[in-house]
Amino acid sequence: MWVIMAISIQMLSGPNAWAVSDQGTFTNEAECQAALDEAVPRTLSEDMRIAWEQGELKYLCLKVRGTGPTAN
Repeated sequence: MWVIMAISIQMLSGPNAWAVSDQGTFTNEAECQAALDEAVPRTLSEDMRIAWEQGELKYLCLKVRGTGPTAN
């Protein structure tokens, strides 16, 4: 499963990342990237669009990891 993540880093408060839940989940990276390309910047608010255009906000597709034990 893949999701779209929004990521920004503020100087004093550090990183801020969240899943873009209104776009849902995707079965593969290509579907996720297609949805991302279609939605950004069209669906962004004015403030978010400006932050995206200035490189202060990034959107990317990430694969969701399972919750089971992982090897170190």
